Amino acid sequence: MRVWINPTDVGRHHTTNDDKREQICRDIDNNGFDWQVWAVAASGFFTDSYNLFATNVILPCLAFVYWPDDNTGREGKINIITLVGSCLGQLIFGFLADRYGRRKLYGFELIVVIFGTLGVAQSSAGYNDSMSILSWMMFWRFFVGVGIGAEYPLSAVITAEFAARQSRARMMAAVFIMQPIGQLMASLVGLIVLLTVGRAGGLHLMEDGDEAAKKIVDSIWRWVIGVGAIPALIAIGFRLTIPESPRYTLDVDQDGARALRDTEQYLRQPWSVPTADEDGRPNGLGLDDDTPSLRPLPRAHYDDDDAASAVSDGSMDMVEVGGGGPPRHSAHLTAHTDDDDDYDANSASTTSPTHPDPFSWAELKRYFWTEGNYRTLAGTALTWFLLDLAFYGLGINNPRTIARLWSSKRVEVVEELIPSWANPADAGKGIYETLRLDGVRAIITDAAGSLVGSALLIKAINYVPRRAWLVWSFAGMGVLFAVIGGSYFRAVDTDLHALTITLYVLVQLLFNLGPNTLTFILPAELFPTRYRATCHGISASLGKLGSIVVVAFLPSLHINDPHSRHLGYLLIAFAPLMGIGALVAWAWIPEVQGPRGSMAKEVDGRGKARGRWVVPSLSLEELALGLGGRGELRERLGWRRRGVSMNMQMPVGEEGGVNGRV
Repeated sequence: MRVWINPTDVGRHHTTNDDKREQICRDIDNNGFDWQVWAVAASGFFTDSYNLFATNVILPCLAFVYWPDDNTGREGKINIITLVGSCLGQLIFGFLADRYGRRKLYGFELIVVIFGTLGVAQSSAGYNDSMSILSWMMFWRFFVGVGIGAEYPLSAVITAEFAARQSRARMMAAVFIMQPIGQLMASLVGLIVLLTVGRAGGLHLMEDGDEAAKKIVDSIWRWVIGVGAIPALIAIGFRLTIPESPRYTLDVDQDGARALRDTEQYLRQPWSVPTADEDGRPNGLGLDDDTPSLRPLPRAHYDDDDAASAVSDGSMDMVEVGGGGPPRHSAHLTAHTDDDDDYDANSASTTSPTHPDPFSWAELKRYFWTEGNYRTLAGTALTWFLLDLAFYGLGINNPRTIARLWSSKRVEVVEELIPSWANPADAGKGIYETLRLDGVRAIITDAAGSLVGSALLIKAINYVPRRAWLVWSFAGMGVLFAVIGGSYFRAVDTDLHALTITLYVLVQLLFNLGPNTLTFILPAELFPTRYRATCHGISASLGKLGSIVVVAFLPSLHINDPHSRHLGYLLIAFAPLMGIGALVAWAWIPEVQGPRGSMAKEVDGRGKARGRWVVPSLSLEELALGLGGRGELRERLGWRRRGVSMNMQMPVGEEGGVNGRV
């Protein structure tokens, strides 16, 4: 396993930043699916998911020990403060990652999570209730939330920027599968601790009012929370030594030499020419079993001496595309293969234009307003907001909700007599049996469907157009919510409850097969390097705002009351929200992929058959052009002009490439 260091030496200064960008992108693409980057990002995402969904395990324990007869919604306050911290963490760390670099922050968010987790595990009411444990829990969970929120933009953009073009979506989906795995592990750890610590202490034999039972349950929730710090400790060493994203170093810091050296040292490959097999294919370009290897890519560079002739004959008139900084020049683009003897990299200029502050008001206005890219940001943010209204409405603090779905008969019980830790649908069961049923039901109803959905998307994501699939999966969820909401009224408290459970599992499956994963992936693809983490953070934070709204609103609906049918109405209410999400995705989220089968033109042999079904991803460099420049550049590069092939991957500069702006 590699341990990454921050190199202090620099690469050779004998090419322009555009040449360096071409080499960096080629080397990263040749690297295929990067398991090392995936492991580092996924380990942190797993930690954050575990700590977020562990509340479903520990809140009944807290209520049993500290406020058994208080039904004033203390559990909701803990969840809301966690989500508020997450919302702020996404905004703050997203901005800081664009302002100061990814590496400076990557790992720090796990320190915050560990700090908050240990604080939660040690929270106490003091001697004879001299302190408020609720206040301490909210204080520490806020910091846990900040760390959880910071993970979203950092893991997303680092994975995207280190990923090969055709492995990018699959790598990000493979990182996101850690959310259902973390959710599953929280329930499993809760069950394991209950069956070991709980049974060893005789909890299953004790009365609920026994002080010894409270002592055991108090240790159970501390074990569950404390375990969440272990994977963070394992991952943090690697995160603190990860190199800076070469794309950030080149496109924001404007240090092409260091970016190229970082890439060389990380990938452990020669600087200038990628290794190739006897057939001329770059080694290591297979990406994965489903992605065909590409042909060797030609090298391209600017011939400054031919700039005037290029303008006069119209062969390739390079103009400013997408805004943001002065155009470099109009240039003639000449293609060179790796075997061209007349290509002299030392003849290229190393100078770069002076770039304006990307966070100045003029630049922000230019990119987001003048060029219309605010629509893309609105699309990614609003779809995430609408999704999380439903996802967190069902997924956070949900043991009582799931118990209602599992109810096979009407329970006659006085609501005021139900303890705050008990499920109204399971009235009469003790704390041991309640915690056991909560864990088993969560695994079957929540985690299993989510995990299968994520796994299916990892396999299929290179074969589906992501924008179209986001639209259709939102629409499908709208239909499914309407069906499950309608069936709830007929099936609840009857032997038909299995139908509602099955539909609920399908909802969880479709969440992760579609919008839950795609809303995480798309913001990391659609924006330029200088705004990528900020825009991802804004999108994710608006999603968390949706979760805050729904968690704050749910108690007023009394959906978990013994005889309430409001859960059915809530499920039906989610249906039009999913329909709105489909409309927003269709109207405001642009394409991130090329035409299906276009990759088949670039491969030969067995890969051509697979290539006909692949929907190839556009490069981050092309996506960075935004709404104003992406179409124009594709139109320019779609023709064979003066030696430039339409299948050629040119050294497109970040945020426009042709003008070198950041």
